[in-house]
Amino acid sequence: MNQPYTNININPNTKKIGRYIVWGIVGLFAILVFFSSFYTIRSTERGVLATFGKMSDEVIGDGLHMKIPFIQTIKRVNVQQKKFDGIENSYTKDVQTSEVEYTINYDLVRENVSKLMKNVGDDYHNRIVVPFIRSAMKQSFGNFAATEIVENRDAVRREIEASLRQTLDSNYFMNVQFQITNIDFDDDFETAIKEKQVAEQNALKAKNVTIQVEEQAKQTKIKAQAEAEAMSIKAAALESNPKLVNYEAVQKWDGKMPQYMLGNSVPFIDLK
Repeated sequence: MNQPYTNININPNTKKIGRYIVWGIVGLFAILVFFSSFYTIRSTERGVLATFGKMSDEVIGDGLHMKIPFIQTIKRVNVQQKKFDGIENSYTKDVQTSEVEYTINYDLVRENVSKLMKNVGDDYHNRIVVPFIRSAMKQSFGNFAATEIVENRDAVRREIEASLRQTLDSNYFMNVQFQITNIDFDDDFETAIKEKQVAEQNALKAKNVTIQVEEQAKQTKIKAQAEAEAMSIKAAALESNPKLVNYEAVQKWDGKMPQYMLGNSVPFIDLK
C-alpha cells in the first residue's frame, strides 16, 4: 500500500534569513582576510617574514606592509639598544676569588636580524653574548692581581670591552659597551685592603703634619734671619752716627719726665 505524498512548504522568509547568514559569514571572512593582509613595523623594530614557518632572509623596515593571510606570518624584532645586567665569578692573577657585577650595552646590526633569528633565535643574548662575556672576564681578571684591580678597575673594564668587540660576531652585534658595577672579593682580602688603606691614610696624614712643621720652622727661621739682619743694619747705623741714639730715644719717649734723675740734665735732649 503506497503512503500518501506530503508536500512540505518552506517559508520564503526562512530562506532569506539563511542567505543573510551565509553572506554575513562570507563578509566577515572577507574582512578578516583583508585586514590580515596588512601589518605595520615600528621605527624601533625590524620584521622577518615567514612562509609556512620558514623565515626569509629579507629584513622588513618600518612602515605598512602586506602579506598572504594564513600562509605568511611576521616576526617583529626590537632593534633598540640592548642593556643586560649579570654576575660572574672570576679568579685574579694572585688567585683571589671575585664576584663581579656588570652591565653590557650593545646594538643589533639591523640589516642582519633575519639571519640572527634564523641561526640563533630570540635567546641570542644567553646563547652567544653571555659565554663571550664569561670568557673575556676570566681572561682579563687573570691578567691582574687583586690589588691592581682595586686600584685601577677601569683598566680591567677596558680590556674586557676590547675583547668583546673583537670576539662578538660583527654581523650581529655592534657598539658594545661594558661596565663593571661592583666587585666583591673574599672577606679576608677586603679586610686587608681596608687596613692597608687606613695605614696609607695615616701615613699620608703624618707626612702632611711633618711638612707643616717643617714649613713653620722654615718660616720662623726666615723671620729670625730677617730680624737679625735688621738689627745688624741698625747697630751699624748707630755706631756710625751716635746722634741716632738720642733720636731713637725721642721716638720712644712718651712725653713724661722721669721721677728720678741724676744731676740737672734733662734726658734725651742735647742742645748742642
